[in-house]
Amino acid sequence: MHVMRRALILALATVLLASGTGFVASAYSPTGGAVFNKPRHFGTQADHYRILTTIEAAINHTRPTANDPHPVIMVTSFLLDRGVAVTDLIDACRRHVQVRVILDQDIDNANSRRLIKALNSDNVKDRNGDGIADSKPKAGPCNRRLRANRTTGGTLQRGTHTVKRQLPYYQNRFRKPSMSVDAATQSVRIVPGDTEVTWGKDGSYVKRCEGSCRGPGGNMHSKMYLFSHTGNAKHVVMESSSNLNRGGALLGWNDLFVMPNRPASYKVYAAIHREMTRDTKAGDKKVEVVDGPYTSRFFPMRHASKKNDPTLRDLKTISCTSAFGPTQVHVSMFYWKGYRGDYLLDKLLSLARSGCQVSVIYGAPSVEIAGRLRNAAKAGLVDLYDSRWDFDEDGFNEIRTHAKYVLVKGTTGTDHASYQVWTGSQNWVGGSLTKGDEVSLNIATESAYNRYIADWTMIKNHSRKIPAPPATTTTTTRSYDAV
Repeated sequence: MHVMRRALILALATVLLASGTGFVASAYSPTGGAVFNKPRHFGTQADHYRILTTIEAAINHTRPTANDPHPVIMVTSFLLDRGVAVTDLIDACRRHVQVRVILDQDIDNANSRRLIKALNSDNVKDRNGDGIADSKPKAGPCNRRLRANRTTGGTLQRGTHTVKRQLPYYQNRFRKPSMSVDAATQSVRIVPGDTEVTWGKDGSYVKRCEGSCRGPGGNMHSKMYLFSHTGNAKHVVMESSSNLNRGGALLGWNDLFVMPNRPASYKVYAAIHREMTRDTKAGDKKVEVVDGPYTSRFFPMRHASKKNDPTLRDLKTISCTSAFGPTQVHVSMFYWKGYRGDYLLDKLLSLARSGCQVSVIYGAPSVEIAGRLRNAAKAGLVDLYDSRWDFDEDGFNEIRTHAKYVLVKGTTGTDHASYQVWTGSQNWVGGSLTKGDEVSLNIATESAYNRYIADWTMIKNHSRKIPAPPATTTTTTRSYDAV
């Protein structure tokens, strides 16, 4: 009996060392549901970075296991300059996690270059697309031998907290990769293809899309974070309005929704990520997955128009009498302009005229949309709040809502006691529907609504009412470009 127990212990130790942990995995599991940040000037450092540290915790708890020996992390981020996140992704690759990151074409900073250089140093070419690499990949930083029985022993600053870094220690951790930055950046263009041979030995890469990955132009604007497993949870999907960047934490109000143990959603999100990697253009068929109370939609849409706009269709399901009294519609919207912005606003104002209670917080509306909203507020049709703040009075708004969500309490469809959250990365502009890579997420649960309405109220309480109450002065502001 003692011999068998000793053999089992030795086998477990071998698995742990082979996976690059060197210690028994913790009982970590990502908490499902909504996560919000508070930007600079409001809240603590931990509040600022709460979304980013939630994502980073999941990255740090992804490692090979017996049930998932080749784990995968998939990321899309319009912006990326967060040094901690980049280090965490590189460390994940070094402990044999396949890390696959897609960025917008204009991302170029020290941290993005560091990630490209680390993950793409072993990339190779397959010029004729026959599935056979043109050359044998060299070992990159993620392929180096691990010394798994040691930990870094150092500390890591996360928000206001200094914590012990419980990650493996790696030999040659700071050795210069064999591929130059220019070569690694060029290798990003090699990644799209019908096989994985170009990804190198580590199965990892960073790819920058030219325009959008699946669309005819626009931007790669989605913000999704996928984990084949992290801690004790499998098939984890995180959908957000926030990029992996400092501005997402400090300059805007953002949201993140975590869905652990959702294999149906994960499968479709992962398939879209693969299509983005290959520059596979969106087809005629709408891509949508309904998974319990969650409905995820992926953009761009070919042949999209006002007639088939999913956001407008959602708004059209709202009726203004409900089991709760007048149906309540709360909006937090960052970028809002143009023809699409106009017809979505038309529908909101129509709901308000029909008796719905409509409240709006805006972050970066066009002059025309802002004017229409202000006129509606002056007429008492909607409650309106401006989230923009220019604290140093330089003519540039440091703070604004960057969240893009609609909250409904009341009647949607045949449900007269409905709770709805409609969120994601999509702004209310035409390109978000027809050109850019975007994701929207509809959540039909009371618990999610309660979390989001608390966040909406928080943003409202840190915004300016329009029109201003008597004897209240306002600060002249201007809109941000879309991010």
